[in-house]
Amino acid sequence: MTQQQPTQDAPTDTQVEQRSATLVWRIAGVLGLLVAAVVARVSWTQYDLGTLDRPGVGLFPLLVAGLMAIASVIALIEARGATFGYEPIAWRRFGIGAAVILGGAVLLPIFGFLPVALVGAIVLAIMIEGRFHWKIPVVMTAITFGIWFVFERLLGIGLP
Repeated sequence: MTQQQPTQDAPTDTQVEQRSATLVWRIAGVLGLLVAAVVARVSWTQYDLGTLDRPGVGLFPLLVAGLMAIASVIALIEARGATFGYEPIAWRRFGIGAAVILGGAVLLPIFGFLPVALVGAIVLAIMIEGRFHWKIPVVMTAITFGIWFVFERLLGIGLP
């Protein structure tokens, strides 16, 4: 008996189903522009931007809003004809990650930058890696203290 070769139309086990991602990219682009606009408006009107010599607390959120706007425009441009391979979403990991980020935003004014950033960065890094490894807390602690040192000591910008 002879084996039949798969036809061009029949997917094989190694092929990933391709779906149109146009709507997803458009939604991401528009939402990114909206968030960037809100962050820019709040930063511009509510916080001191400072000067180039002494940047204020509103400067970095404004810069992030600008970068987010650029990324959103790129997403809208890329939306034309975009496809993606369909893989199921790990909803549990997604939910835990979202809860860590939202919880960090709520707990930041209460506990301050260092404890919230340490716990959040370590948990998110473990989630991204998919398993615990001793290097993760060490690296995330070094990165968190590095960020704290740059803002607090070098730039003189107080973190919450």
